[in-house]
Amino acid sequence: MDNSSNQPYHNSTMEISDPSRPSPNGEETWTKGEHQPRKFNDVAFGILFYLHLIGMVVCSVVYAPQMFREVANIAADGGGEGGRDLLDSSSSMSGNNHGLVTSRLMSWVVGASQQIFGSSLMAPLSNRLLQEDENDDYYENGRDDFDDLLLLMSISAIVACIISSLALTVMIRHARQMIVCALIFNIVAALVFTIGALFVSPFGAIMGIFMVFFNAYFAYVVWGRISFAACNLATATSAVKANLGLSFVAYSSLISMFGWSAFWLVSAVPTLYVTSGCDAQAGACEKEANGLIVFTLLISYYWTFQVIQNTVQVTVAGVVGTWWYVPTEASSFCSRSIGDSYTRSLTYSFGSICLGSLIVAVIESLITMTRNLRESGDGGSVFLCIAECILSLLRDIIEYFNRWAFTYVGVYGYSFIEAGKNVTNLFKSRGWTTIITDTLAQSVLTLVSVAVGLITGITCLLFSYTHNMVFGDELGASAAAFFIGFTTGLVMTSTLLSLVSASVNTVIVCYADAPAEFRVNHPKLSDDMQAGWATAWPDQFQ
Repeated sequence: MDNSSNQPYHNSTMEISDPSRPSPNGEETWTKGEHQPRKFNDVAFGILFYLHLIGMVVCSVVYAPQMFREVANIAADGGGEGGRDLLDSSSSMSGNNHGLVTSRLMSWVVGASQQIFGSSLMAPLSNRLLQEDENDDYYENGRDDFDDLLLLMSISAIVACIISSLALTVMIRHARQMIVCALIFNIVAALVFTIGALFVSPFGAIMGIFMVFFNAYFAYVVWGRISFAACNLATATSAVKANLGLSFVAYSSLISMFGWSAFWLVSAVPTLYVTSGCDAQAGACEKEANGLIVFTLLISYYWTFQVIQNTVQVTVAGVVGTWWYVPTEASSFCSRSIGDSYTRSLTYSFGSICLGSLIVAVIESLITMTRNLRESGDGGSVFLCIAECILSLLRDIIEYFNRWAFTYVGVYGYSFIEAGKNVTNLFKSRGWTTIITDTLAQSVLTLVSVAVGLITGITCLLFSYTHNMVFGDELGASAAAFFIGFTTGLVMTSTLLSLVSASVNTVIVCYADAPAEFRVNHPKLSDDMQAGWATAWPDQFQ
């Protein structure tokens, strides 16, 4: 948004009624957010982020060639045991040498990843790679599992995009019904978990009973406020649908995350390989990976991942803020506001994004390190488990706080610290109204994502069955097709609906700041919002 078109952003104070936190006179004083002049905020953290990327590039350039050369040479010598030369064109396996060398490289990558992320996450893939590495027949199969995998992922991605796009229209027209379904689904899911746990673990059954009662009580408490939450969800979805070009930003961020993960592995794994004195021929390392190096690499991974994710959040907030105040600039598929907001996210607000993301990245890295220590079984597992739980809770709180802070960054251009002060003001004034509205909307988005995942999973299962696709020889391996379809559909749908999630936060902030502008620019949605408010709190409605 240019300053010339920001007449709604000015210093003023308005009185709004918030039934969730009534004051003695029935009113709350709210200070509107003020649009900030364009300037680079939190510059030091943006520079630090770019320096860390340069460091990762240096690691990949220095260490990757050494590791890949050693592993490829050992594979070419048949594992260093006098076996056949895998690169010899006269070998019967010559057409598949590249696959075997790649498999051994991947085994090392997964092995190093186990040291970083923990064995429980990477062990299944490691076992699979070892099996393929030892089974020459794998490379002589007439059917290429990798091609089938790409085909199923493509099918599920297309189906997920179509269904999730249609789901936006459904959420606009039937937001209230979907919130009700989400609340009921939570109760039923907890009940099914409890019944299943009865045959496995008494403790799990007790936790399941607690979940059933908690979800039922939560539904009872918020039932009267569903109408207002539904209006927020419908408004947020309308803003996203009016600027559906945001989907390109979301899906490009997904591609960026995959690309970053691949690049990070190319940098991190060779770094650990060389610094730990690993020997590809012996299949072992002289020493344990340096904890400080592992911690630094983890921060790098999570920091960049968070930056990519939060850039989308800030971009959506900027677009929805423009839609709220100046709808003529944000009411088409590829509206001007999308490019402007995305550019601001990568320039003026980038340092703020890096600062908020770094806080979460450090805590996420501590969680991973703690989990690794606990899984190593060196003692103190109880204390490590408690520490992991505390850190996870702290991470969730900060991530939730960041979501609102980045909303203020995107809408008004605040620095991260200034945005945090506005978040504190928001929760002091509007308290549980904000949390309940956000929670109900998130329940719907989760339900839609799971539903689309199930549809794509079943689609891939049927497709693989009719085309005789079998992944491996293990019992029930055909179920992998369902898992591939479900995961791809879930990820694709969650990516698109993350736009709605960010939009919900922005609508809550903007409605607190500027209900008058909303009434002028979007009268139908404003009337629905007021009606929802009157239904939720009829005694306090003014």
